[in-house]
Amino acid sequence: MDARYLLVFVCVFAVARAHHSKGNLCDTIRATQSSISDFKGYALNAIDRNHDTDYQHGSCSKTTVQSSPWWAVDFFYHYMVFVVKITAGLGVSDAEIRIGDSMEITGKDNAVCAKDVSVPAGETRYFFCKPQGLHGRFMTIIIPGKTTALSLCEVEAYGAHDPH
Repeated sequence: MDARYLLVFVCVFAVARAHHSKGNLCDTIRATQSSISDFKGYALNAIDRNHDTDYQHGSCSKTTVQSSPWWAVDFFYHYMVFVVKITAGLGVSDAEIRIGDSMEITGKDNAVCAKDVSVPAGETRYFFCKPQGLHGRFMTIIIPGKTTALSLCEVEAYGAHDPH
């Protein structure tokens, strides 16, 4: 392979995978969830920058009704997360936001940023990871121990790059 092409490839790959130094950490990354309700409820809809709370418009994620539904995101890099902003579709109650380095998708081994997270249908709430933020690569929103659906229309996380 010609060295010029290799250099272009390396530069493009580095730009595509560069970590955020500021702004929404959930922007342009991959999200997953415990299940999908129908063809409109993809996990990625919760990080599409569209704050529309009408599920029928295709901008919200939604799991099936199940025990302990969850939605998760991999930041790909380590961050100190200070604030999580959630816009709910059908409403969220009794959820937890967990942040840490465990790859366990339900986040059960990660630290709790916020407990008793409740967001009324169609509204937005901010949750602060106290006292000084939480370090991690993974963030999970889970409703532990309840049989329900989880619908999120937009999720944002704010913090600072914090390698270790």
